[in-house]
Amino acid sequence: MAGKVSRKNYRIDVTRLERARKALGARTETETIHRALDLAANEVALAKALRRLVLKGHGHIESLDEDP
Repeated sequence: MAGKVSRKNYRIDVTRLERARKALGARTETETIHRALDLAANEVALAKALRRLVLKGHGHIESLDEDP
């Protein structure tokens, strides 16, 4: 998802940045930051969706691996 792009200047831990770049398979620092931001936003959305699912099921989620 592309959005408005602007130049920013941040102090950042280069060890963390390199670790994230390798973990994400990103080629550039910018790509690393974009992908990490997307992952963070997706994680929050997933947590919210899971919470809605649990509340809808009144806290009961049956294991898919168990036989009824």
